[in-house]
Formats: sequence, structure tokens, C-alpha cells
Amino acid sequence: MKSIIVSVATICTLLVGDGLQGAAQAEAAGNRIAPVVDEPAPVFTGPNTGRGGQAARIEYADGRYYPENSAWYRLAYVQGGTRLQVYEHYAADSVGPDSDMMRSETVAWHVANAIVGNASAPDQVPQWAHVRTGNNTGPSAGLIFTLSFVDLLTHGQLAGQLRVAGTGGIAADGVAFAVSGIDVKIRTAMLTHPAVVFVTDRPSNLEHVTIVDSKSIRFMEPGQSIAATLNVERYEQAGRSAAKDPGTTAILVVHDVRQALAWLCGRTDNPVTCGVAHRAANMTIDTPLPLT
Repeated sequence: MKSIIVSVATICTLLVGDGLQGAAQAEAAGNRIAPVVDEPAPVFTGPNTGRGGQAARIEYADGRYYPENSAWYRLAYVQGGTRLQVYEHYAADSVGPDSDMMRSETVAWHVANAIVGNASAPDQVPQWAHVRTGNNTGPSAGLIFTLSFVDLLTHGQLAGQLRVAGTGGIAADGVAFAVSGIDVKIRTAMLTHPAVVFVTDRPSNLEHVTIVDSKSIRFMEPGQSIAATLNVERYEQAGRSAAKDPGTTAILVVHDVRQALAWLCGRTDNPVTCGVAHRAANMTIDTPLPLT
């Protein structure tokens, strides 16, 4: 394991214990849903001062539990919050369609359908597939929305039995853009005991990392493939390395959803996951949405 000197994309490895156990059916809409983990937030400094955090397992508006899906956790910071909380079930209601959260969900839906090759996807997210978000309004769940939708649209569990947490916005071409509150979100995510936490920037409170070279700004050299630009082969290798030490959590900086898919391919060695990742690696993600 190396200490970071210069980083454009990093993987941090932390030892964790057993994951949360069980997966109950979703509560009926309108029920008050309590966190399964609720502890005082540490005293964060700098831009994270006075923030708490939430990690919520993704559930859809139809209230069904999908055992064929992997466990995906979106992350949020809470301004003025005093707690770190984990929700296995979340509030049934969602914020309005004009919120950054719902716009991000729509982009994620289109990107996921492009990745799996579904040209007949409806323009709008089907009502049943809306993610329960409560009153969270920001765009930072776009990356994890995309991965969960890809999981929903493919056969079997995209991440196997792994718990996957993440934060990062999503653009219409698959780029994962930077979001704030990384340190708070990682601290909260660790309470879910995930196999990996996908983030868009190096956290400030972790020292030991392994470097995967990846540029945050997309620039293809003449004759260079998309896969080479994104360095997806190295991300897949990093996933295979993580599979050799399953008692750890990888904190992985990604700049594109295809890098996250490549890592999941290496980590799971699942033919379906690798098929999706390899297909997406060199494809131009073409959606009917603007890139900004």
C-alpha cells in the first residue's frame, strides 16, 4: 500500500467488519422510517464544519424490494446536522421534478439505458422506478442512481452481494462530476460496511492510497480510445486486487460511470457485470439530453 503524493484518481483501503444483516420488505408508503444506524456526527472542520450525514439504501417508488438487485447507498450531508445516519428504508415521498435531485435521476435513467443498449426507453423515468429521496434535493446521487438503474435493467445482481455506496453527479455522457461534503459522506458511508465507496475527489482525511491514473477533465489524444482515456483496464485491475482482500472497503475516485463499472467487473468477476462494463468501455454514451 502506498502513501499518496500526487493523485488524480485514488483508491483508499480501510479495514471494516461484517456488513449490516438482512433485507426486509419495504415499509408501506407514509410510514415513519427510522435509521438502522444513528450516532453523533464527529466534529468536522473546514467546509464540513457543522455537518451531519445520511446514507440511504436506494428503494423505488413502487415499494417493492428487489432481491435480484445489489445494495446501493446514496450519500448526503446535512447542513447543521448533528448525526450520522444509515437508512435501509427511506421516506416514500420524493422531491419535485424541478429539483436537482430529480433532474439527476432523469439523466441517470437515460445514461443507464444507453449503457445497456435499450433504445426504446421512455423519455421520463417510469413512476415505479423513481427513487425514494425524502427531502434531499441535490444532484450528488447521480452516479449511484445510474449504477442502480443499470442493475435494474440487467439480469442478476450487478455488484453481487456487495454493498456499494457512492456520491457524485452524473452528466448525460456518463461523466461523474464533483460534489461537496466528501469527508462527511465517506464517514457516513463506512457505517454501511460497503465493499466500495465511489467518490469524485480525494478525501482529505485518508492517508494510505493506491493510485489509478485518470484525468478529471476528458481529453482524448489523437487515435486514443475512450477506454484508454478513462483507463478502465486499470480500474478493472484495481477491482481484482480488492477481491483478494474482501475484508476491506475501497474508497475509489472516479470521473466516469464506466470506471465504476470496470472496478465492479474486476471485483465481482461476474460475466454479466463484465459484459456491461466491457460494452460500455468504448461506447459513446448518446442520450437525448444536453451535456450540461
